[in-house]
Amino acid sequence: MNALNMYDGINFQASFFCILIFLVFIFKGFFNNFNLFMILTLLFFLIYNYSNKAFLGDSGTQLLSFIISYLLIKSYNNYKILTPEEIFIILSLPGLDMMRVFLIRLFNGRHPFRADRIHLHYLISDKLNNLLAFIIITTQVIINLLLYYIISNKVLVFIIVVILYILLVFLFKKKYAKHEKII
Repeated sequence: MNALNMYDGINFQASFFCILIFLVFIFKGFFNNFNLFMILTLLFFLIYNYSNKAFLGDSGTQLLSFIISYLLIKSYNNYKILTPEEIFIILSLPGLDMMRVFLIRLFNGRHPFRADRIHLHYLISDKLNNLLAFIIITTQVIINLLLYYIISNKVLVFIIVVILYILLVFLFKKKYAKHEKII
């Protein structure tokens, strides 16, 4: 829940990420009607999000993360449709970013839930713009999923996903003044 809430920093990002998750469920043949309904709802929402007339906010991300968590747990526990490795890869980008942000905040003596602009989407959008940040991050999520489904060695996929995330962070990291704390 925290990772998706923190992932919702720029338009499209969290809602489109949820659409990708619901597409994975449809691809796996799991509750297709419900997932299609969620995708259509989020596509309708994206129209308003594009024009800055609607935002997910805390309530939207909490609701979506609850629904997705429930479906992920149910798909694994009851139907063995998704593996734990697959679930990790699906959630890897928001999860890795949340862990990185929390560690930086704690290392710098700040509260881990204090808002700032050190999330990956802000690092990218500060150097480029919000649309390109959305495209780059969404492309990375899709690459992560494709790697999982193409490469049979799941440990290798995990290593590649983590390395790609680290490369994105270093590619767009901020340059700090000598007096600023960094990790």
